[in-house]
Amino acid sequence: MATEVLVNDGGAPARILPFTAGSAITAGRAVEMDGDGAIDHAGVDAHNVIGIALTDAAANDIASVVTGKGVILNCAVSGTMDEGKLLDVHTAGILVTGTDATIAASGTTVAVCLETGSGTGVRLVKCLMRN
Repeated sequence: MATEVLVNDGGAPARILPFTAGSAITAGRAVEMDGDGAIDHAGVDAHNVIGIALTDAAANDIASVVTGKGVILNCAVSGTMDEGKLLDVHTAGILVTGTDATIAASGTTVAVCLETGSGTGVRLVKCLMRN
């Protein structure tokens, strides 16, 4: 399993920004901003994903978040992954592949998967960010 979240910004305009964690944050998971300005793991079909957590952070600590379209990151995923498939947030910031029709209709695509494979539990796989 990969241990680094940031793989390659590919010259893309990647930014690593500091935010206050509203709850414990796990590196590699998609995060969203809450109404209080703190970040938490993104929820199912989140429309307000701001990026992927670069590091773990405890509640009320500063969490580093990678943002930028075209950035390649190791993201937390669950289920079977196929290269080129669109990824959406399932729960707790974990990305999953969905049917193309479902994801297109929801408008919540976060990334494109760059690896093929399956496994049990949550793992990190290489993804191209779309936000």
